[in-house]
Amino acid sequence: MKQLAQGLILLSVSVGVMAEPIFHPAGENLTNGPIANFQSVIGHTNNPATGASALAVQEWNIGIGLVSSVGFGLELGPVDNLTSQLEGLSDQLELFESNPSQELATEISDNFDGFLEEAGEKGYLQLHMGIHPIAPIVWNSRNTLGGSLVFDVNVAVQAQLNILDAPLIYNTTAQGAELLQTNSAVYLKVGAIAESSLAYSRSLYKNDYGTLYSGVRAKYYLAELRKSLTGVSQIEDAQKLLEDELDIAISGEQALGVDLGLMWASDFYRAGATVRNINSPSFSYETVGLNCDTKTGAVQDSCNIAKSFSGEIDLEEKWVMDPQINLEFALYNSSRNWFMAVSGDVSPVNDAVGNELQWFTASVGYATRSWLLPGARLGYRKNLAGSQLSTANVGLSLFKILHLDVAYGLESIKAEGLDLPQTGNTVPRILQVNLGIDLLF
Repeated sequence: MKQLAQGLILLSVSVGVMAEPIFHPAGENLTNGPIANFQSVIGHTNNPATGASALAVQEWNIGIGLVSSVGFGLELGPVDNLTSQLEGLSDQLELFESNPSQELATEISDNFDGFLEEAGEKGYLQLHMGIHPIAPIVWNSRNTLGGSLVFDVNVAVQAQLNILDAPLIYNTTAQGAELLQTNSAVYLKVGAIAESSLAYSRSLYKNDYGTLYSGVRAKYYLAELRKSLTGVSQIEDAQKLLEDELDIAISGEQALGVDLGLMWASDFYRAGATVRNINSPSFSYETVGLNCDTKTGAVQDSCNIAKSFSGEIDLEEKWVMDPQINLEFALYNSSRNWFMAVSGDVSPVNDAVGNELQWFTASVGYATRSWLLPGARLGYRKNLAGSQLSTANVGLSLFKILHLDVAYGLESIKAEGLDLPQTGNTVPRILQVNLGIDLLF
């Protein structure tokens, strides 16, 4: 099973690497949250009204993301030692095949039936990755544009392994052969998304107390969604399945999305709202569990397993990027370098592999404008839906161009066989890291 976990990691990395991936915030957004921070190049990909707000303090500026964010994340379900226990079950089933007995079958059932039930209820392993190559490109100009243009290109991939559980069953055939069988399966879902976007923002209204800014962002999506199943008793096939999935290419369905943003900004505070994917773009997974008689070999086996779980999984599934409203508020000093900010999603949405996400973020920080003085930030982030996981976040900016952010999970489990930072004998259930290089003039 160690190879299975390694295969899933390779799958995540191999695809390479959305404007703001729902499942993995880009760059400094990991710590700051999706706030309208115009002093960050990647911050321009949040509220579409962000760019124009920079013109309150300068006539024009330009930003270029050389590789503004390369990010990787891992999340584990609340089941101790998921991968090592699956490996142990696979070894025991192999041992039974070579030396079958009712006593051994009873022992295996006693040891693993409870584990399979728990793993089927809440066990999973998820990896995700995202990259912004040579983007975003930011052009804020009061005279030429009367506002701001932000162009972004990025790619994201998400892979999740779940367990579909069924009991271990011992029986003896008419020929006297002893069998220990289970229909439990490894269920793998993969989503890869490429996105390009163009946002424009400008001021709408101004008085002595502040300025109201608005923005709109048009997005073009290209998505590839896959899923497959393989039996736990045929765990070696899962390795081959993952190797085959390494060839995934983002050449699937296309869709358009629209984001809208408003922001009121004064000299010492701002309040904003963003509506993401107001038109609900959608994508379909490739079907599973249908027309199994027309397939052969391992593909047919996977199809039959999927068919047997038709009451638990969707054989024909569609992912809809439902609209989501995000609200934000920030306080800052006169130079807007020091800040305190909070942001939160009003309702949950599903990510590409079906998890509910509704994030709340609180952060404080210093956004440097100096090539010598570093910038720093601290944050707290929690999913108010789905997994309910939370993280402590820290970020550091060096030479005004290099940014490193880390999110460390505050909930932990035991996880033998995974190379993760440990506290005692436990590891964080969620760990995310971003590294980016950009220029903002």
